[in-house]
Amino acid sequence: MSRRISVLALFFAFIGSGCADTGRGQTGDGGGGALLTIDPPTATLTVRNGAPQTAQFTALRDGKPATGARWSIDLTSLGTVDDSGKLTASGLLAGEGTITARLDSATATAKVTVRVEAETLGAGVPADAPTTLFSPSPTTGTADAPTIVYPLEGAVMPSTVKAPDLQWEGGAAGDLYRVVATGGLATVTSYLLHDGGSFKYDWKPDGTTWDVLKRSAGSTPITWTVDRVTPGQTAVYRSAPRRASIVLADVAGAIYYWDLSDGKILRITPAGREITIPNPPPRPADPGQGSRCVACHSVSRNGRWMATALWGGGDYGTIFDLTADLTPDPAPTVFGTDKYRTLFSTFNPDASRLLVNVETRLFLLDAKTGAELPTLGTPLPATKAAHPTWSPDGSTIAYIANHDGAWAVDFTQGDLAVLPVTGADTFGPTAILRPADGMANTWPSFSPDSNWIAFGRGTNSRGRNTIEGVGVVQYPGSLWMISRTGGTPVELVAANGGAGKMDSYLPNFSPFDQGGYFWLTFYSTRDYGNAQAGTKGKARRQLWVTAVKNAPVAGQDPSSVPFWLPDQSVDTENMSGYWALEPTIQ
Repeated sequence: MSRRISVLALFFAFIGSGCADTGRGQTGDGGGGALLTIDPPTATLTVRNGAPQTAQFTALRDGKPATGARWSIDLTSLGTVDDSGKLTASGLLAGEGTITARLDSATATAKVTVRVEAETLGAGVPADAPTTLFSPSPTTGTADAPTIVYPLEGAVMPSTVKAPDLQWEGGAAGDLYRVVATGGLATVTSYLLHDGGSFKYDWKPDGTTWDVLKRSAGSTPITWTVDRVTPGQTAVYRSAPRRASIVLADVAGAIYYWDLSDGKILRITPAGREITIPNPPPRPADPGQGSRCVACHSVSRNGRWMATALWGGGDYGTIFDLTADLTPDPAPTVFGTDKYRTLFSTFNPDASRLLVNVETRLFLLDAKTGAELPTLGTPLPATKAAHPTWSPDGSTIAYIANHDGAWAVDFTQGDLAVLPVTGADTFGPTAILRPADGMANTWPSFSPDSNWIAFGRGTNSRGRNTIEGVGVVQYPGSLWMISRTGGTPVELVAANGGAGKMDSYLPNFSPFDQGGYFWLTFYSTRDYGNAQAGTKGKARRQLWVTAVKNAPVAGQDPSSVPFWLPDQSVDTENMSGYWALEPTIQ
C-alpha cells in the first residue's frame, strides 16, 4: 500500500503528553564548494494521546548554521515544517519521512520517524490499571485467554472501509480487558471493564483513530490483541493476534439491500444506512393500509435508476429515480405501477432498456415508459429462465437457463448460461457455461471489466425457505466464478469461509476495480462475531464483502477472507445486496 497520503483535516480528540528523541550528525550534500547538512540527521517523535510534538532541524553550511533555507517534508500527513526548520507532528499519520532543506543550489536531507500512541480508559477502569494490573508479562495459549472472533483472520479490506467492530469471547463480570490495535508505527490501547450484562465483548475505534491506523499500517496488516485480567488475580491472559490487511482502494458507492424484517429496500453509503423509499406506492386494491412491500430490485450502472418488484413476487414492478426526492407519500415513480409484472430485472449499461424476468420468461422494456419492446435476432427465452444480469460492456447477458421450477424463485436445478447482445434490441443464441449437474446455479454477476462471472451454486435457488408443516429449511449454497467465455469454474473458497462451507449466497460485484481487486458482496448465514455484539448462533442473513483478484490465475481461488459490511443492523435479515455508484441527490 502506497504511503503517498493526502493531508486530512483530522485530529485526535485525546488529551495527554508525548516526547521527541533526536540524534545528531549530518546528511546530504551541498553545492558551490560548500557542504550543506542538516542537524540532526535523524529524529524520532512520539505523539501520545494527540499532543503535537516538535523537533528542531538546523541547516548547516560547512558545519555552521545557515539562514534562508527552504524546508519541506515529503509526507505532509506526518507533520509540517516551518521556515525555521521546526517540524510539528500532529499524529495524523505514523511512519517515516524525509525532511529537505534547500539553500541556493544546495540540498540536504534528514530522516524523521513519527510514532503515534493513544490510550483510553473506559468507565470504571482503575486509573492505575495500565501500570499495575496489566504490568505482568501476558500469558498466551491458555483457556483463560480471550478469543477474538471478528475481524476474521487474514481479511482484506479497502482503505475506504469503516472501522470494524472487534469482538471476542471469554470472561465474566468484573474482568478488565486491554485491547491493543497496531497499524505500522501507530498503536492504540483501550482499557475496558466488564460491568455486567450489557457488556458486549467488543471495541470499535472512532473514525479518526481508525484513519490513523489504516494510513499508518502501509503494506503491513493491522493487528489486534485482547488481554484479560480477572478480579483478584495477578496474571494477564492474552489472545492470539488477529490480523487484517488494508488495500489502498477507493471503494464506496451505495449498496442497496432487502431488509426482510420490514419488507423495505435500505441502502448503505459512506454517510450510513437509510431507507431508500420511505413510502412506496400502496397496492391499488388496498389504498389505505395495504401492502407496501418493495422486494426484488436492481440498480442501473450509473446509480440513478432502481427497478423494483412491488407488493409480492410476480406482482407489478416500476422504476424509481434515485436522484429525486423519494420522501413524499407515495414516492414518485418514473412511470405508473401498472405497466408490467416482474420478479427480477437488469438494466443495460445506459439504462435505456430493462430486461425483465417474470414467471420463467424474459422480455424487454423501454426503461423510460415501461412499454414492452419487440426484439430481433434469436427470441428471448420464453420458459425456464431466471436471474438475468447485463454485462457492464453491454455485450452479454448471463442468466439461469433450463431450470426445473414453476417460477424463477424456486428451483433445484439450473444451467448457468449467456446470450450475446448482437445489436440494438437484438440477441443471439444461448450458450451454456456451467451445466446444472444436479445442482442449482444461481444469481450470476459480471465483474466490472465484464470478463468474469460470479455465481451461486447449491441445492436450491433460495438460501432458505419456510415450508408449511416443516418450518424453516436452510439450503446449502456457495460462491463460484467462471470466465465469460467458459472453462472450468473455480470455487471462491476463501469467501465461502473454507473448503466445504455452504452458507454463502447471491453474489454481486461492485462497479469498482481498485487496489488490484474486484469487490464482491454476498449474503451469508455464518456467524458474525459473538452473540452479544454480533449474530453468533442466530443463522441471521447478513451482507459480507470479499476482495477478488482482478487478474485471476486459472485453477486458483482469487477470493479473499471477507469482512462484514459495516452499518447493517445485526437485528434484521439482510440479503440481495446490489452495489452501484452512489447517486447525486437533486
